[in-house]
This record gives sequence, C-alpha cells and structure tokens, in this order.
Amino acid sequence: MKLTWLGHSAFHAEIAGKSVLIDPFLSGNPKAPDGFLDTLDRVDFLVLTHGHEDHLGDSEAVLEKFNPTLVAMYEIAMYYGGKGHEKVEPMNIGGSVTNDGLTFTMVNAQHSSAFMEAGKPITMGDPAGMIIKAPGEKTLYHAGDTEVFSDMALIQRVHDPKIGLIPMGDRFTMGPDTAALACNEFLNLETIVPVHWGTMDLLTGDPEDFKKQVSRGEVKIATPGQAMDL
Repeated sequence: MKLTWLGHSAFHAEIAGKSVLIDPFLSGNPKAPDGFLDTLDRVDFLVLTHGHEDHLGDSEAVLEKFNPTLVAMYEIAMYYGGKGHEKVEPMNIGGSVTNDGLTFTMVNAQHSSAFMEAGKPITMGDPAGMIIKAPGEKTLYHAGDTEVFSDMALIQRVHDPKIGLIPMGDRFTMGPDTAALACNEFLNLETIVPVHWGTMDLLTGDPEDFKKQVSRGEVKIATPGQAMDL
C-alpha cells in the first residue's frame, strides 16, 4: 500500500492497484500539496467519512474530473447522486460494500456531520470511520473525526486494522492525550499516522506530544505530499 497524506484528514491511497481518495480537502487547505489532483491519471474510489466542509472539500471537482465510485454515508451519496453523479455506493454504520476488489466497512465515530448552505446547516447523516480491506494488503482504518470511545476495541477485534489514520488536533477531535489512550488501550495498530492537526491555529494538538505518549504501534508523522510505503 502506498499512502500519501494531503494535509488535514485528506489521503490518497494506492491499494491493490486501485486509486482511492479520502476526504479530499485540498482547496483552502494550507497544508495540501499544490496541484496534487493534476498528478493523478485516475481516481477509482472517492471515500467520504462525513459531511463537514473540511472533509467534503473538492469532492465535486474530483467526481467531475475522474468519475470515481463514491463510497459514503447514505445521505452524502444521495446528495451527490442528486447532482447527477451515478456511481455511488451508499452505506451506513456497520455495513460493508465490496466493489472491484476492495471492501469498505463503515464504523462508528463520535462527531457531527453537516455543512452550511446559504447560511443554514444541511444534515449529511451521521459521522463515520472507514475500514478498507483488500486481499494481500494491510487493513486500513481512517477514524474520521472522532472522540475516543471504548468500542474502538470492537473495531480492532472485528476488523484487525494494521494502519490507523488517527485525528489528534484537539478542539474538534481527540487531542494528543485521548488519541494516545485510544491507541494504547483500545486499538492495536502497527502504524499510526496522526491527522487533523496543524491546518489552522484552532488545532493546537502537537503530533510530537502524541508520539511521545503512544506506547503501542509506530507513529509516523507524515509530510504532506510524501508517499509512504506501508
């Protein structure tokens, strides 16, 4: 698996020969590498964890340019389906979808999910994390935006993820202390990539502080745009 952090919670993953884009907040994201979408010749799947603007991001542009299969909460899938995008895989918490060799399972996250349209919040269903599996690949867990919760232990038990994309920027998600607790007590990951930090001044969580507190698994503090082979 080749994994590229694009700043905030956005990732590009190459999994079993498929191109997967997750939460593509690129425009307006000061940490996103310039022109990243122009470096891609295709996107097979667009995965969205929830409906906040900093996760939906450039979804419409990605859908128009690459025509990927959208994997998302039912309400999000129907929202983009209503805009004319036909390749959608609507899901909900606990369910799995297998498409073209990849299996996506939607799991709980403790957060909210709406975006502002004409000054009014538009609900986008519930927030989620996403498990992505493929034969011969390590299982990936994108935790979305979440607080720590003890049922992370069930996610680990059922799905056995080896790579975790774990938010720790504080204020809107776990901070370093609670994110470390999640990794040390509920999850059992081989590789941990801290996310949702450093994008804006409000996100005060320090990934180095998080790394010092994690006693189980290797923390890799990613550089936006640099691919990691995992």
